[in-house]
This record gives sequence, C-alpha cells and structure tokens, in this order.
Amino acid sequence: MKILIFTASTGGGHKRAAAAIEQKIKSLSTETEVKVVDAMKAIGKVYDKTVCGGYHFMATKIPKVYGKCYKITDRKTLMYKAVMRSNTMMSNKLLDTINEFTPDIVIICHPFVTTMISKLIRQGKTNVKAISIITDYDAHRTYIVPNIEAYVLAEPQMCDKLINEYGVNKDLIHPLGIPIFDRFTEPFSKEEICKREGLDPEIPTVLLMAGSFGVTSVLEFYKQLAQKGKNMQFIVITGRNIKLFGHIEKLIDEMGTQDNTRLLYFVKNVEDYMHISDLIVTKPGGLTVTESLACGLPLAIYSAFPGQERDNADFLIKEKAAVLLDKKEGANQIIELLNSPEKLAKMKEQCKNLFIANSAENIFLLAQKICSNEKTV
Repeated sequence: MKILIFTASTGGGHKRAAAAIEQKIKSLSTETEVKVVDAMKAIGKVYDKTVCGGYHFMATKIPKVYGKCYKITDRKTLMYKAVMRSNTMMSNKLLDTINEFTPDIVIICHPFVTTMISKLIRQGKTNVKAISIITDYDAHRTYIVPNIEAYVLAEPQMCDKLINEYGVNKDLIHPLGIPIFDRFTEPFSKEEICKREGLDPEIPTVLLMAGSFGVTSVLEFYKQLAQKGKNMQFIVITGRNIKLFGHIEKLIDEMGTQDNTRLLYFVKNVEDYMHISDLIVTKPGGLTVTESLACGLPLAIYSAFPGQERDNADFLIKEKAAVLLDKKEGANQIIELLNSPEKLAKMKEQCKNLFIANSAENIFLLAQKICSNEKTV
C-alpha cells in the first residue's frame, strides 16, 4: 500500500499533523510506503510564496479583513466561488507528484489541496482515493468538495455542521480527532523533567508560547505576570523568534527573575514543558490546542485572530477547557485561576475528556479500509 500525504506551510499545524501520521504509519506497517509532500512547494516557489505569504500577511497584519473573508467564504457567495475557482487553477501541477509516486490513497491536511485533488478526480486525470483532515475545531465550506472518500474531524460536534449546513453524507464523516505525535500521550516523570530543567515540581508553572505573540505585547504581559505572580515559575518558549528571545532575556536580567523563569528558544520536546505546566498561555492553533488537550493542560488564550483561531477559542471556552485573557487584566486572571485549584482541576479533567486518542492510527486504519473497499461506517 502506498500513501501520499499532502500538507502546506500556512501555519505549522498542517505540517505537524502530516508528520504525525507519517511517523505512526511507519511504526505500524513496514509494508506501507508513505511520503509527505508540501503541495504548495510542489506546485512552485512563486505559488507557495503567494499563498503562504498572503495568508500570514492577512492573518497577522489585517486580521479583521481576514476574518470577514473567512466568514464570507463559509457561505455560497461570489467570493466563495472565486476562491474555489482560484484554488483549482494549479491542480495540474500536482499530477507529476501523484503520477510519480502512484499512491493508493492521498491524505490531505489543507483545504486548498483537497479542492485540487477533487478537480483532478472529476476530470478523470487521476483515480486516487482521498481523505481530507480538518485540522481545526470548526469546519469551513472550502473543505467540502465532491470525490472525497472521507472527512476526518477534530471532534464529534462538528458532524452536525457538515451534514446540515454543507450537505455531506454522514457515511463520509469520521470524528477521529487531529493527529499528533505519540510523545504527547506517553508516560512521563514530572519530577525528572523539573530536575533536568531546574524547576520546582511543587510550584505552579505557567508555560508561555511567546513566539506567536507580538514582541511588545508579550514583554509587557510577562512583566506583569512575573511581578504579580511571586509564588509561580514560568517557562517561556520563543520559537525561532531570536529578536523576541533577546528582548525577554534582557527583561529577565532587569527584573532579576532568572530563578523562576526558564527561557527557551526553539525546542523539539515541547511536550515535556506541557506535561509539567499547570496552564499554557498561547494562541489557539488547531495542533497546539490538540497537544494541550492530550497533556490535560488548560489554555489561557492570549489572542485569536478572526477565523479558525477564533472558532477554536470559542469551542474551548464553551467546553470550559480554556479562558480568554483580557489584554489589561490577563495577568490577574491567570493568578486568580492558579489560586483556584478546584476550578483548574476541572479544566484539566475537561481537557482530557475532549482529547480523542489514537487519531493517527485510526486515520491509517480508515485509509486501509477505503483502499480495500470495505464499508467505512
């Protein structure tokens, strides 16, 4: 069996989901050949830069415009039709990749690619079977196209929207969860991780995924939190934002908070820091949300741009797994929550309840069933 996984670099979540599926398949079946391809890059550098750069610009620089476009294209409007038409213009560029690898099935982690594959099947240019994975906690109409064998959803409540609003056949809908790496659910020792990192396992710990915030905003937020949260410790991860790392390092020196703050650049073991934390301050990307839920880690949402992040935030807040921070009072909200152990414990339990385990494995099993023409319901 040969499986081709298509992803894209519009945010890191699509790529992490694809990588998690790839790793799981390789661990389960030596007879299965699996390959991950960034579809935008396969189409061409100009297209990749236009799509990914355009997404990043709109989401970060003009989020209100992005949010309006997101809502409009979730209905059958002229803009929706124009977006869907433009998404398929480069479909033929993926044929070389498909024909070279000759997959039995493709697993798609981005709606633009789902649209392209659907068109190629409709035109008779390929007969490959396709699974589409929705990597957020609400659906969007751009995912919904003909010729798709299965839709994988982040959580069961999304099923109603696909059936009632988009008219998707319920037999095609599989709420298997968003795929993440096994290491987020594997056993761990909080004491050992804290000892290695120079942290106290008995002190409330706040994890700040700072790389997704603006430099000015996260500096002020950390300053307020560190000043007010005297009996806390902080893990601050800046990702690949070297400028932000330098600014926070300087602020830590000025405040003298080296003893209770662990400042980190890009890390490959973020699960360790999630496991030992009591709360994560972050933006609600679909994969970060799922990884946090897997670790039983409540979320304090610092900001969420209109669109899929706002949808994810709304879901988490409704399910009482997260709080939305006020820009001015956020530090006080976190201190109040950490001083309410019963409320925090309920949030942690709710995170665990919302997490759907074994997503990557079940997606692989679904692919096998589809390829063997078994009934998938």
